Amino acid sequence: MINKVSNIGMMGNVFRPMAGLDSVFGYDIAVDDNAKAMLEFGKQDKITYFYEPLQFQQLAIKRKFQALSHENKTETTLEFYSELDLLTKKESVDIDVLHNVGMEFLPQLSMREFISKKLFPITYTIHGASYPNYIENFYLMMLLTPIRPFDSLICTSESVKTAVKTILDNISDSLNRSYNTSIKYKGRLDVIPLGVDTEKFTFRDNRPIRMEMNIPEDAFVILWIGRLSAYDKADLLPLLIVFKRLLEKNPNQNLMLLIAGHDRASLPFLPAVEDKMNQLGIKDKVRIIEKNDVAKRHLLFSAADVFTSPADNLQETFGITPIEAMASGIPQVVSDWDGYKDTVEHGRTGFLIPTYWTGCDDDIRRAPMVFTDVNNRYGLHHLMLSQSVAVDMHLYERAFQDLIDDPELRKTMSLNSIERAKEKFSWKKVIRQYEDLWQELMTVRDQCEETYNEKQAREKEFEFMRPIYCKAFADYPTRFLGIESEAIITSEGRMTLLNEDQLPFHYEIENLLNEPKIGLLILKEMVKTADGTISMKECINVFKSNYHEDSIKRSFMWLIKHGLTNLKNNV
Repeated sequence: MINKVSNIGMMGNVFRPMAGLDSVFGYDIAVDDNAKAMLEFGKQDKITYFYEPLQFQQLAIKRKFQALSHENKTETTLEFYSELDLLTKKESVDIDVLHNVGMEFLPQLSMREFISKKLFPITYTIHGASYPNYIENFYLMMLLTPIRPFDSLICTSESVKTAVKTILDNISDSLNRSYNTSIKYKGRLDVIPLGVDTEKFTFRDNRPIRMEMNIPEDAFVILWIGRLSAYDKADLLPLLIVFKRLLEKNPNQNLMLLIAGHDRASLPFLPAVEDKMNQLGIKDKVRIIEKNDVAKRHLLFSAADVFTSPADNLQETFGITPIEAMASGIPQVVSDWDGYKDTVEHGRTGFLIPTYWTGCDDDIRRAPMVFTDVNNRYGLHHLMLSQSVAVDMHLYERAFQDLIDDPELRKTMSLNSIERAKEKFSWKKVIRQYEDLWQELMTVRDQCEETYNEKQAREKEFEFMRPIYCKAFADYPTRFLGIESEAIITSEGRMTLLNEDQLPFHYEIENLLNEPKIGLLILKEMVKTADGTISMKECINVFKSNYHEDSIKRSFMWLIKHGLTNLKNNV
């Protein structure tokens, strides 16, 4: 039986406000493009987005949906589900699969284990595998929490899948040896690439674009576009050396290196790039477009003859820019590194330049927590290790030279690139891969029906993740009140019933919480009694059909806290 994925649950917290970021990250571009592609090309009947109230995510998703609806590009029904409702309402989730374009999976597990109607598959997507703090807060959690055989971490390349498996095996082997346990990862690792919008990124006549950008029509333009960072992206200084060599060997060619991207405000890289340009005497042949318009980056590809990315950093897992260049019909000259191995077809769409590394991390492993600050730590590790990765500069130069010398080769690679991008990386094709995976996972799920005892055992696996506030901090108050405790309404409480807009609120989110609503209902119950009293137990009995018992208890205490009621035995 083929399972139809009718209702896809999606996590809305993956959308980040770009204005607050240190730079422009491929993660945010991938998240945005993936969300739009799911709406446009997915065959599901409905997408249910889970979002945090009073954040911008709901509005961002609605805008994407409205834009596609306006162009008649989606037939999907869109539904929103506030995550707060999962806490405050007696409702459960009814979806076929829960997918996160980002890496978070613990919230999804929690939803499934405690507030769902059925055991749905969970999929989540890795966007960077090498950060040292991922060991304890990502990989370890993958081993310790109740991930099921029908859950999958989607890896965007074969290289990152191999890396993730190696890391998980290393952690589980170490724990099992040290603590005599049998911990292992119970989920799946599946490979689905990121996609590209092949309507936006397509071959264009470069003449009007070059005219607008004031680029000579006869120039041979080599383009780098991406985040400007030697810490966690790519060292461009070797590229400048290769470009210097090309200038010397091609005095009759109008060569131009176009560097476009966003520098990191906290760790600027451009000063080093500019210093190297001056040192090499090539400043007049290099154009830097800082803070390029990300929405118009497709035009930069169309202005170029060749795209290049000498990525050398462990942070990279896939790399969007090579497939954007590919879809634009621009040959790619990139390092033979991580996800580029899966995307660029050597000799057909471009060239993969060999990279060289060596085992050189024992000192880092002996002192894995240096620096203490986690951001400085991953920056240090990635910088030290990337500076030990060498791109073959001789072959790098030769690849460019071959393309400079052979216009027919450029044309052939351009046509091959467009064909490969449409066949392998168009979002329509990529979304089909997601749907095939989800159907397969649902089939596996159907073969894993649980007994009651198995379900209880699985829920216990998640127990250590659940906070125990009232148990752990029971010694903090003078005493705990039992449900037999009684309260009596005060004059302030009676006045509040006459003027409900004067409730003691501090923040906007309190308008969405149940406690003030239930508190008013309790006050209304109290004035019905002869002496204006009510017990916590009575409140629970009256309101438990509509509200969770603990929410009723907090409401009872909220009234006492704000002087709207008093404890009866304290009056």
